[in-house]
Amino acid sequence: MNLSFDTGMVPKQWLDAIVTPVPKVAKPASLTDYRPISVTPLLSRLAEKLVVRRWLYPVISPGLLDDQFGFRPTGSTTCALTSLLHHVTVMLERCSYVRCLMIDFSKAFDLVRHPILLSKLNVLNLPDCAINWIISYLTGRTQVVKCNSSISLPASINTSIVQGSGIGPMLYAIMESDLHTMSLMNMLIKYADDTNLLVPSDSDVGLTEEFSHVKHWADENRMVINILKTKEIVFRRPNPRLCINPAPISAVQQVTSAKLLGITLCDTLRFDVHVGNVLKMCSQRIYLLKLLRDQGLPRHHLNTVFDALVLSRLRYAIPAWGGFLSAELKGQVNSVLKRAFKYGFCSRLYTIEAIAEDADTELFCKMTRAHHCAHSLLPPVKSCTHYLRPKGHTYELPRCDSELYKKSFVPRCLFRYM
Repeated sequence: MNLSFDTGMVPKQWLDAIVTPVPKVAKPASLTDYRPISVTPLLSRLAEKLVVRRWLYPVISPGLLDDQFGFRPTGSTTCALTSLLHHVTVMLERCSYVRCLMIDFSKAFDLVRHPILLSKLNVLNLPDCAINWIISYLTGRTQVVKCNSSISLPASINTSIVQGSGIGPMLYAIMESDLHTMSLMNMLIKYADDTNLLVPSDSDVGLTEEFSHVKHWADENRMVINILKTKEIVFRRPNPRLCINPAPISAVQQVTSAKLLGITLCDTLRFDVHVGNVLKMCSQRIYLLKLLRDQGLPRHHLNTVFDALVLSRLRYAIPAWGGFLSAELKGQVNSVLKRAFKYGFCSRLYTIEAIAEDADTELFCKMTRAHHCAHSLLPPVKSCTHYLRPKGHTYELPRCDSELYKKSFVPRCLFRYM
């Protein structure tokens, strides 16, 4: 590895990959329904991660990846969703609606042009050996496709950043790092190639102009926007006195609910549909636990399976959506958890309130660290150093004019731990 790094040359054996098609949907009907994950040599993946850790991370300037929540040490889908809902509720404090454009890039990883990517890498303060190593890594690659026991003939590839590799995700984040909004009032929230554009109703640059700017960036970078999969959702308060949705963008469907990073979002920020989908899945998995119990699986093993199949689904991104649940939705979730405890599938009785509070505490503690990707969501620290009683944090409490903003993650935790 050191010889490879010093010379800037990647061994030829590392440039061959076996592509394993992974279905994107439950019942794939065409080749586009598969994700081409490349299985590269183990030594190559270790070397790639060293390149990312040793050279790429140190030269990433502050602010370059602030809107990207994927492929970062502290990034996650939970942070991306939490940030999106935080900014939406903040914007709704002062305006009547927020337009959210969920932009879909077709085959984003596979269409990355190497010359364009290298021009952006040259802007970073990378040593020559690192640049040469990345060039060598991207040049002369071949791949074969393996399906069951059949293997195709080798084919050369001159685009893409190799899905499934150790360096590919960070290279894509750098590729899209120069995509910004035209107005400071608007916001981009990215997770990998999922790009979401937020434009409030009082913005000085409308959604049409911002989308044209994104399309211009895509044309310059040889990327393709899939208009058919690009959706717009208009967030508004649950009970507005007068609600008139803006006219949709040409060729872009305007919807009242959409699935983003595994969470179903509704235009009124209610999560009835999402909770219904989660409970349906949990009920199916509880039935599986019943079959395992009938086959004689011990109770402590049932608890392990329950934690892996049911609790994990409830915990997923719950800091983002847990605070918006109504008493009725909480009762529905608790009813399922109570039934699972009654049948002996878990060792103790869980409640959705306790699950959400534990997840909130864990994420909030991580966010207070300055290097965390969502640290910028926190308000300034109070200048006063004298307190009449111990406090859970030293941050200023935000002003909440609506219950909707107070239910979002950051205000919810700040008021809870004061």
